[in-house]
Amino acid sequence: MKRTHKHKKHKRRESYVFVPPGTPPGSVIVHPEAAAPTIRVLAYGPGDVLEQQVSDPQRVREFFGKRPVLWVDVEGLGDAATIHALGEIFNVHRLALEDIVTVHQRPKVEQYDDQLFIVARAVYLAEQLETEQISLFVGEDFVLTFQEGRPGDCLEAIRERIRKKGGRIRDAGYDYLVYAILDAIVDSYFPLLEAYGERLETLEDEILLHPQVDTVARIHSIKRDLLTLRRAMWPQRETFNALLRGENSVLTNETHLYMRDCYDHAVQILDLLETYRELGSDLIDMYLSMVSNRTNEIMRVLTVISLIFIPLTFIAGVYGMNFDTESPWNMPELKWYAGYPLALVLMLAVALGQLIYFRRRGWLGPPRGMGVQEEKNNEGA
Repeated sequence: MKRTHKHKKHKRRESYVFVPPGTPPGSVIVHPEAAAPTIRVLAYGPGDVLEQQVSDPQRVREFFGKRPVLWVDVEGLGDAATIHALGEIFNVHRLALEDIVTVHQRPKVEQYDDQLFIVARAVYLAEQLETEQISLFVGEDFVLTFQEGRPGDCLEAIRERIRKKGGRIRDAGYDYLVYAILDAIVDSYFPLLEAYGERLETLEDEILLHPQVDTVARIHSIKRDLLTLRRAMWPQRETFNALLRGENSVLTNETHLYMRDCYDHAVQILDLLETYRELGSDLIDMYLSMVSNRTNEIMRVLTVISLIFIPLTFIAGVYGMNFDTESPWNMPELKWYAGYPLALVLMLAVALGQLIYFRRRGWLGPPRGMGVQEEKNNEGA
């Protein structure tokens, strides 16, 4: 039974293959939408590099022993026969083969006899944030990697370093290649974090100047992506910590020193993620505060306008009663030649008096003393 699960609300591409209960352990069930595998072989040493793309997994045997380091990289998990064939060639445990095609694995490290199995998660930003599982098998003279085959391969920079003999990768062993792969995966997080940091700064300026209706929705989208990054990086940090503890027989002591760099980068990424998540929460609070202040400002203006028209309505109501009798309590202003313009002048004077009073009390315009404080702040800056 195969079933694809997609989060329709957020349109996530993450999909899972659910195996029915009772399926034998180590069963390799590929996803129907998985990409067809492409096998790239890199055999290198200090002198030269052999690079070739092969279609038949059995041709990988031709590169055994030709160079000190053999790297077989498989992009795409859409063919179970290819995965089984490579597993047989490199003596990969069946449980590890099952973990390769089950692409929702948490980052981890496991020891299988004389091999080390590492699961890492790479990230990239296309239309939305995507994560990709990268599985590594490390033996005594080979490194075997499996990728899902999604766009944005973060390992291409390592291939270029091998081709051009950049750094010390050609002079080092297979364990240094493992470090380089893990380091490239971790470093792929930094451009994304920089992009999210710029988005948060833009949203902060937008909230202060002119908040939009969809501002909160965009902040929540960023926080959701940051949570996805945290879920991918948190167990990855524990993976590096397990490698640093030396609980394996594959990595040398010298490579342990380089692995500290990966661990430090993972800690730095987690710190940035926590900072950005807190900033996102603060931006939501700031947005709600700005909207509340804006509503209060509107209500204040409307209240002041109502207060201005209350006495004007009273004056107009008094002189609109039209009492004209011989009683000594009649309204003499009704007989005045300039009574109408005098009433208008009286209402205008009352309105102007109220405006001046409200302005001095700080009920209209900026609060009293704010301009002086801003001027002092500018002088101090």
